[in-house]
Amino acid sequence: MEEKKVLEKNEKKEEGMKRRDFIKLGLAGAAAAGVTSAPRVVRAQKKITWIGQSSLPPAMPVSVALQDLADRIKAASGGRIDWKVKPAGSVVPGTKEWQGIDKGVLDFCAGGGSYMVPDVPFGTVVAQRVGSQMSPFAAYMWLEIEGRPLINRWYEKLGHKFINIGALQGLPEGWIHLDKPLKGPEDLKGLKMRAAGDGGVVLSRLGVGTVFMPLGEVFENMKRGIIDAYECSCPAFDWDMKLYEVGKYFYLSSTRAPWEIYEILVRKDKWEKLSAEDKAIILNCIKGAEMAYHARLLAKNAQAIKGFREKGVIVEKLPASIDKAFIAEANKYLDEVAAKHVPMREVLTAQRKFEAEWKQLYGLPGIAG
Repeated sequence: MEEKKVLEKNEKKEEGMKRRDFIKLGLAGAAAAGVTSAPRVVRAQKKITWIGQSSLPPAMPVSVALQDLADRIKAASGGRIDWKVKPAGSVVPGTKEWQGIDKGVLDFCAGGGSYMVPDVPFGTVVAQRVGSQMSPFAAYMWLEIEGRPLINRWYEKLGHKFINIGALQGLPEGWIHLDKPLKGPEDLKGLKMRAAGDGGVVLSRLGVGTVFMPLGEVFENMKRGIIDAYECSCPAFDWDMKLYEVGKYFYLSSTRAPWEIYEILVRKDKWEKLSAEDKAIILNCIKGAEMAYHARLLAKNAQAIKGFREKGVIVEKLPASIDKAFIAEANKYLDEVAAKHVPMREVLTAQRKFEAEWKQLYGLPGIAG
C-alpha cells in the first residue's frame, strides 16, 4: 500500500515537471520568434509640416498642380507629411519664392527659373530657353538626366539654400497675340508688345518696342491701345484668362518659349534631414504630379485652340522667316550672356550638347528648315 502511494506521488511530480518544461519550451520558442505575451510598443513617427508658396494665383495651373502634389504627399504618408501650399504673395511677393526659401520663411515652392535672373544667370535656360528646338519632353529629360545635379551644384556655389527636386513641365507658349497679320520679320518692327524674360530681349533686338507688365494688366492695356501685341503662356492658360477677347490673330510657334518649367525647390538643410523613406514618398509623388500637370495642359491646349477659333480669332503658325530670324538672334544673345557668366556658360553648353545628341537620335521639329 505504501509502495503504491509512493508511485502515485512520483508520477504526479513527473507530470508537473513535464508541464513546466513544456511551458518553458513554449516561451523560449515564442521569444525566438519575436513574440511575447507583453503588448508591442509602436512608436509614433514625427509629423512633418512644411510651408510653401506657388508663384501664381490660386486658380492658375501651377498652383493647382502644387496643391495636387501636397495632397498626394499627405495621402501617401498617411497624413504624416503635410505640405501647406500658399498662393502667390501670401508669405513673400509672387515670383520671389526662392528668396523666401533662402530667408527661411518658406520650405518649398513652385517657381524659380527665369524669376531668379540676374541672381541665377542660367534661370531662363532652365525655365524656357529662347530659340531652342527641343520639345518639352526633351527638355524634361535633360533636367532629369544631367540638368538637376548641374544646377543644384551651381545653386550651392552661388550661395543659395535651396535645391531642385522636381519640375512642373509645361508646354510651348503661344508666340504672339495682335490685331494685324504677320508676313515676315519686318512686320515686327514698331510693335508695342508686352513681353517678358529673354524672349522680350530678343524681340527688342528685332525692332519690337517691348514692355513688361503683370499678366492681369494685359487685357485692359490692349483695349486702351497702350500695347498692340502681347505674349502670355500656352493656349490653355491664355484661354483661361479670356484673352480671346483681345487680339484678332494668334500665332503659334515654340521658338520664343519652347517649354515652361516651374521648378519644385526645397530648402536643402530640411531635405537632408528627412529619412530615406520620406524622401522616396515625396519624390514618387512629384513624378505623379508632374505627369498629371503635363497631361492636363495637353488636353486643355487642344480645347483652347478650338475655342479661340470659335470665338473668331485667327490661329495660325508663325511664318518660318520670323522663326529663323528669331532663332539666330536668340542664339547670338545667349552667347553674349554666357561669355559674361561662367554658370550660364556651363549650363547652356550642357543643354546645347544634349539638344544636338537628341537631334541625332530622335530628330527635332525642324522649325528653321
